[in-house]
Amino acid sequence: MRYKDCFDKERRDFLGAVKRSGIALGAIQASSMLAGVLMARVAEAQTGPGKSVAVFMPGGCTPAKFFPTGSTLPIQTAPLQSHYAAGRIALLKNATMMNGGHGVMFNRFNDPNPWGKQSFDVNLGKTLSANSNAPVKWLNLGTTPVSELSRDSNGIPTITSPQAALDVLFAGGTGGGGGGAVAPRKSLVDVHYKAVNELKTKLGQHEKDKLDSHFNAIRELESTISSTNTGGSCPTISNTSAVGFDATSRLMTDIAVLALSCNLSYSVSLAFGTDEHTHVLDGAMIKNTQGVYTPRPSHDSHHNQGNPSYAGYYDQDVTYYMSLTQQLLDKLLAKGLMDSTVVTQVSDMGNVDAHGGQNCPMLVAGGGVRGGVIDVGGLSQVNLFQTVGVRLKANQGTNGSQFRNWSGTTISGLF
Repeated sequence: MRYKDCFDKERRDFLGAVKRSGIALGAIQASSMLAGVLMARVAEAQTGPGKSVAVFMPGGCTPAKFFPTGSTLPIQTAPLQSHYAAGRIALLKNATMMNGGHGVMFNRFNDPNPWGKQSFDVNLGKTLSANSNAPVKWLNLGTTPVSELSRDSNGIPTITSPQAALDVLFAGGTGGGGGGAVAPRKSLVDVHYKAVNELKTKLGQHEKDKLDSHFNAIRELESTISSTNTGGSCPTISNTSAVGFDATSRLMTDIAVLALSCNLSYSVSLAFGTDEHTHVLDGAMIKNTQGVYTPRPSHDSHHNQGNPSYAGYYDQDVTYYMSLTQQLLDKLLAKGLMDSTVVTQVSDMGNVDAHGGQNCPMLVAGGGVRGGVIDVGGLSQVNLFQTVGVRLKANQGTNGSQFRNWSGTTISGLF
């Protein structure tokens, strides 16, 4: 659908909402604020997804243990079984990660040549926030310090502190992450509070009462919109202490879902570890030659699959990463966000035995995705991002050209 066609449709949707609201046209014309509130409600109620979560899972996969041959997922993707059975997940088979392997993290959310370009999450954040009041354009969260996953011409440090992430969301901070946050949205009445008070000094009591009634009606309308909007009043997270990989991952997931459910951001990324695999998963230990157990870096589990001492460790690691994805999907589903949010997950390599870019584990969930296994015939993350961007209408509107040139190939049958 062309941008003009979309605009015309949205205008008709708005007029329809006005008619159904029972509010007189004269009241709409007399109050631009009331019209703005109604327009915001229509925008939030539009069909089709408008939010994005980009997930990074390190370490690739073993294709035979990642992609199913029937209706039951194998060991590495087993945690996703309920979502897969419900048709909420598409597993992309024969997908390619350009320049797959360790040490090129900035390719994960970007084109093969990332220099001077915005990454997928940043592009989406700037585009999707253009027609919204989200205080944070994009929110890049992770468990381990890394500066090359999200990019805006240069690498953007990943936010690894839960408290720092909440400060960005609720205080409008402008730290290294957070996408150039601005002050959180206020009530329309509060925004115009000073002008309203000045106006009252020039009115008689009858006019003051009418004005108060008018603004109280707007507050009630805003309250209704907030109460019917997924996420409610946006309560912050009180306990931000997290010790260990698992606790940090789960708390960051909670913050990501909070940001989306409260419309504080429309583009969030979650990085569970880094492509260098220096992180250590909780309880991951290995016995050395002296018989002493020492922490086992994630990197070691897929470089020693032929070593009996490491038997089963790689499967455990991948299954654990998929449990983190499961938790994200569970929380989005519980908040009613699965239809409005597209989750895109990529890795840093494909078949772990080859350490290359072939057979890279990629998946898409939510946003009306057609579930199952989709053979993409060697298409890469570039085509995946192109497809998701089109689904989110990032190619439309005045900021569409900031995302990409939209001449690339998309993945058919994904949505």
